This record gives sequence, C-alpha cells and structure tokens, in this order.
Amino acid sequence: MIVTVRTTTDARAKADALARGAVEARLAACAQVSGPLTSVYHWRGAIEASEEWQVEFKTTEARHPALEAHLLAAHDYETPEILATRVTRVSEGYARWVERETAPDPAIEGPVADDGLPFFMYGTLRPGAYNHDRFLAGRIGAEADAVLEGAVLHDGPGYPYAVPAEKGRVAGTLLTPAPGAYGELFGLLDRLELPAGYERVAKEVLRVRDGARVRAWVFLAAPDAPLGPVIGTGDWFNRS
Repeated sequence: MIVTVRTTTDARAKADALARGAVEARLAACAQVSGPLTSVYHWRGAIEASEEWQVEFKTTEARHPALEAHLLAAHDYETPEILATRVTRVSEGYARWVERETAPDPAIEGPVADDGLPFFMYGTLRPGAYNHDRFLAGRIGAEADAVLEGAVLHDGPGYPYAVPAEKGRVAGTLLTPAPGAYGELFGLLDRLELPAGYERVAKEVLRVRDGARVRAWVFLAAPDAPLGPVIGTGDWFNRS
C-alpha cells in the first residue's frame, strides 16, 4: 500500500536535506517541499506562531517504519511532526514505481547479517515502552526476559545507554524477529539506534526463564554518547 508521510521544519535548507536524505536512502520514492507556511500551535503552555516548510514523502507501508526512524534521527525538532496517510486509490503504474524505488538496496543499507541473532532491547524499544509498538509491531515473533551481565545502565536524553563494566547487570528483553522480518528489522534498528549514540555489538545475554546464555545483538553506548547518571537498578522500567 502507498503511504504519504508529512513533516515540517523551520528552514528551507533543512527541508531540502530531509527530502534528499530520505530519497537517497530509498526510504521514499520522491519528496516534495512546499512553503513557507505559517504554523500556529501550543507549545509549553503558550501559543506560538512560526514560519515552516513542509516535506511530503511518497513511500510504501512496508518502508514507513524505516522512514519514520530516519526522520526522527535526522530531524532537529524535539517533537517533530510525522504524519502518515494511507492512499486509498492510486494508479497502478505509479504504485509500482514507488514500490520499485523504495526497495531496500544492500549497497545503501549495508549487508544484512546472515546469522539471524535476536536483539536484546533494554530501553524505549523494550515491550511496554513507548517505541516498541511504534516501530516493532508485527515484526517480533518471540519475546523473553533477559539480562546483560557485565554492564551498567546510564540515563540519557529520554532513553538509556548500557555501558560495559566489570560488574553490573542490565535488565531487558530478548526479541526474536518474526519469520521473514529479520532483514527489515536489522536495517530499521540500525537506522534508529546508531545516530542516537549507540553501536551494535554481539554479546551473550542470560535468558531468565531457563538460564540459557544466548548470543544477541545489543546496542551499547558509543564513545561519544551523552551519558547521564547511572541507574542503580539496571532496569529502565524501575529507575526509582
């Protein structure tokens, strides 16, 4: 299904960069920039008015999560507008063109690991956290509570960072992709996490239900991650 995705930003150059970046990454077949326009909105208890430019992307429903992740990483707004609308009617030729132009390209997105490791998530992508359903719904086949040993958890700018340490434990969830979803999920998580100050590494985690040690992809803090205070519990869901 074809989807249009709309966002706004406060400068023409930023709008052009968002449009070009999404098309170059094959996350949108095309993007149109329009403006300037005046936006009136509530923000932190006051009514604001500002000049903005709008960018509208043409993509597919399958590529929409990856496009949203890309925009969240590339946008400089604290809470960017990202609105998606399913197109109920579209010419067949145009639909095929959008599907063709947004097909993942290994030369752009990089090779997908062929070992099929599950993912250990401990922050906002963990089941029950606000980004899980937003990005992972329909892509997860199995979930299991797990612990990453030899790491401590730091607070961050709205999400946590795990940092290797001699002692410490980080609580999280082991996510196994649904059949056929591994490649898409692998690329989506890289596009979402790497620009936010993480690096992906393969680590052993302890599966709680049976004590098994399972090798999984873990997003650890990159050297330049904006680390906050240590979360003593090691559990993002139990920070008090």
